[in-house]
Amino acid sequence: MNNSFFDEHLNQGKFIHLSSTKAFIFDKGEGIPVVFFHGVPASSFLYRKIINTIAKNGVRGISFDLLGLGLSDRPADYNYSWTGLGNWSVEVIEKLELKKFHVVLHDIGGPVGSEVISKMQDRILSVTILNTLLVNLPQFRKPFPMGFFPIPGIGELFIATTTPFLLKKLMHLRGIYRKEVFGIEVAKTYLQFLKGKDQAKSFLKIMRGFEPTAEKEKLYISSIKNLNVPKQLIWGMNDKGLTYEKYGVPIKEVLEIEKITKTEGSHFLQEDCSEVIAAKLLELVQQ
Repeated sequence: MNNSFFDEHLNQGKFIHLSSTKAFIFDKGEGIPVVFFHGVPASSFLYRKIINTIAKNGVRGISFDLLGLGLSDRPADYNYSWTGLGNWSVEVIEKLELKKFHVVLHDIGGPVGSEVISKMQDRILSVTILNTLLVNLPQFRKPFPMGFFPIPGIGELFIATTTPFLLKKLMHLRGIYRKEVFGIEVAKTYLQFLKGKDQAKSFLKIMRGFEPTAEKEKLYISSIKNLNVPKQLIWGMNDKGLTYEKYGVPIKEVLEIEKITKTEGSHFLQEDCSEVIAAKLLELVQQ
């Protein structure tokens, strides 16, 4: 499939070899690193605009494709739970030799990144939280259309019949507020990174490996709350799945976050509001 966005992202990144898998890393800029955790159905491509901006302003931006997504490996027998992906992410960070770094959390990158935070408390310099899952985990239900993927057979059928045109329509409906920023070529790129060589089999395992338990919620909240570092919340107010009232406000309150930025973006506010996010990150990092 000829795709200039895909090829450009591939050429700007690199692969690193871990103990038994390979990870794709999008790493630009120099200086203090910011590690961006993506969710589903995304990859490091989601953060391309933000990382390109901060890299021009003396900050290093790093996002790696989670195992099973994007260009990272997709082993058939891996533990694709939040716990497993968190442990794998720790291995990536150790391989990159990041001694101190800022963290950005989004979607299930919130739980996965929080697994990392729980194991690397002394390395975290700040936490920026975008539309993500950290609270009300036992009550969480996957919003449309993500609820189809965990269903055996239905998930496979949904993947097989999803075209770039359909994905674009679904993103305009549920994930993107400014439709002009997410055209057919970008949709094609998302779908190419999603399906990969295994036709999204590992993605479906991730969707079936969620751990929305009270125990995990306690771990994630306590790990972030225990950090004596700056924290900020940036939320896309047009997110119909992870609404500000149900997920953003409780995060703000339980973590006692004072730096709040509300944007007109939807769930994938990295596409809608990259300039706002980059500006707020630079402001926090350069303090």
